Amino acid sequence: MALTVETGSGSASADSYLSVADGDTYHTAHGNPTAWSGASTATKEEALRMGTQYLDLVYGQRWLGYRKSETQALDWPRAGGTDYDGYWIASTSLPQEAKDATAEMALRHISESGGILPDIAEPGIIGSEEVGVGSIKDKKTYLGGKSQVKQFRKVALLVRSISTPYGRMERA
Repeated sequence: MALTVETGSGSASADSYLSVADGDTYHTAHGNPTAWSGASTATKEEALRMGTQYLDLVYGQRWLGYRKSETQALDWPRAGGTDYDGYWIASTSLPQEAKDATAEMALRHISESGGILPDIAEPGIIGSEEVGVGSIKDKKTYLGGKSQVKQFRKVALLVRSISTPYGRMERA
């Protein structure tokens, strides 16, 4: 199935914020990781779809502004929002931050064991954990606990200028 890239039109059938060619360009400029460069076009397309879906699921309630159209398939393009510096976010294109974050999440989809949105069998905070091989054991206790949800810090930093830290802010 061919990838349908959102261009800023508010497409009802878009399934990615980035094309394979733009993903190739991004990763070439950022170290050309073999997980990306060695992947087939079909694998890259799947990864870009999953990366886009991840961004919409995780940041959907935090994106600044509001969806441009109720019929668009994805959260972007958006209208009525300003970025961290106070500049209007154009409603006819996608912010570079969203495109870059898509490329990063696509790479993680390819390279992460367990995927980028793994199921959690027993939700909650881990207080301590112990791992060992034979007689060698390592025990860690976490002050305040350790989340079972994996955080992708680079992606969070990439989108921080186009999202709120905690959730949708009410419009006056």
